Amino acid sequence: MSVAIMQPYFFPYLGYFQLVQAADHFVFYDDVMFIKKGWINRNRILMHGNDFLFSIPLEKQSQHKSIRQSTVAYGTEFPSKWLQQIESAYKKAPHFQEVLELIHRVIQENPVSIADLAAKSVMETWAYLGLKQKFYMSSELKTKPDVDRALRLIHITQELGDSHYINAVNGQSLYDKLFFAAQGVQLDFLSPKLQPYPQGNQSEFMAGLSMIDVLMWNSREEVIQQLKNFDLI
Repeated sequence: MSVAIMQPYFFPYLGYFQLVQAADHFVFYDDVMFIKKGWINRNRILMHGNDFLFSIPLEKQSQHKSIRQSTVAYGTEFPSKWLQQIESAYKKAPHFQEVLELIHRVIQENPVSIADLAAKSVMETWAYLGLKQKFYMSSELKTKPDVDRALRLIHITQELGDSHYINAVNGQSLYDKLFFAAQGVQLDFLSPKLQPYPQGNQSEFMAGLSMIDVLMWNSREEVIQQLKNFDLI
């Protein structure tokens, strides 16, 4: 049995969802510090042939708040203007209506914390695909923040009764397989493969966009196949 742990991102890219697919248990790392200009509340969509970066506004954000403590600033910018941008970008996509309904399910209860809003975007997408997963918030687990980042990941893995931890591939510079093994945990890194798919009239495929783009242009079955397209190294 395996565990993956990642900060909650709002409708993240396909590689994030491949990490969810690869693990038996998935933990949203919501009690670590919020990083400005990261991907927690931002992502990219395809807007009339161009790469468009959107951002979910937050209330009085600072580097000293955790993701859990960071709150969404609901108003004219979000969700109204953002929804208009989504409609403008994807109204001609084959799966526009059902994905728009998914988006409305994510935002309809106006989650206060960006942690809850982002996590819900992942969990609702998983349900939309008809898949099952065991999701957790790190803030709700017994294992609390540790000065050693690697040890906390190990302890969370062990708390969930597992001995295999899967990290995103960019963690190779941070975590050592031998250190994890010495603690009784196998460490692997997930390397995503982002295969091209039709994006309307787009002549050149634009990879790494928000999962919204993947869902708009692909059927559920096609998305599920893409979720399996990764390597563990």
